[in-house]
Amino acid sequence: MPPLDRIRVRAGLHAVVDQMFAQLGRMADRRGFRIVRVESTNAGFVIIETSGLAAGAEDIVAEAKEAARTTCEHCGKPARAVVKVGLEALLTTPEIELGDRLLCTDCSHEFMKEIAHDC
Repeated sequence: MPPLDRIRVRAGLHAVVDQMFAQLGRMADRRGFRIVRVESTNAGFVIIETSGLAAGAEDIVAEAKEAARTTCEHCGKPARAVVKVGLEALLTTPEIELGDRLLCTDCSHEFMKEIAHDC
């Protein structure tokens, strides 16, 4: 497992990453395989940087990346919508992280209210 500062994923993806580490931990021969970095990026994409080889490890990593593409980045439920977050969002929410979000219906409604221009 990499140092915590090398794992940067949005809250809804914590379970996906946790499951990946649990599956890798149950592998019989995992000594030559390392996760170097895990980072969520735009709209459900997760970068999982690895080093070394172990039978089955790449399949587990691929499954985690695929699961992230269908998981709400805020709550972990099945995702339904991509919400665009551009520079205009900084006008009402200066601390917001720019970039697209993959969200479920409930979270997308709440998120849009949060960054709305007419708050």
